[in-house]
Amino acid sequence: MYQGIQMIRHRKGVPGEVPAGGLTGRRAFATGLLTNLLNPKMVTYTIALLPQFVDPSLGRVWLQFAILGVILMAMEFLVDGTVRVLAGRIGAWLRYRRAARRRIEVATGGLFTGLGVRLAVDR
Repeated sequence: MYQGIQMIRHRKGVPGEVPAGGLTGRRAFATGLLTNLLNPKMVTYTIALLPQFVDPSLGRVWLQFAILGVILMAMEFLVDGTVRVLAGRIGAWLRYRRAARRRIEVATGGLFTGLGVRLAVDR
C-alpha cells in the first residue's frame, strides 16, 4: 500500500527505477544474463518440460535434449527480444510524455493500493 500511495503522490518515483541513460547496453546484458542463470524457476521448468518430449527408444537421448534445448532457447530469444524492443520503444516514448507517464503511475499506484487493501481485509 505504501508503494502505491507513493506512486500516486509522486514523491520519490518508482523504487529501483534507473534514470534514462543510466544503464549501458553491456551492463544491461550482464544483469539480464546473471538474473536468468540464477533463476531457479527456469531450471525447474526445463527439467520438468524437456524430458517428456524425449523418447529413449529413438536413441541418442543427449542429442534429443540438445535439439529441444536449442528450440527452447530460440523461442525464448524471439519472445524476450520482442518484449525488449517494445519496452524500449514504449520507455523512450514515455520519457517525453510526462502526462501519459503520470497517468500510468497513478493507475499503477491505485492498483497497488487496492491490492494492499484487499490483502489487509482478507486476512
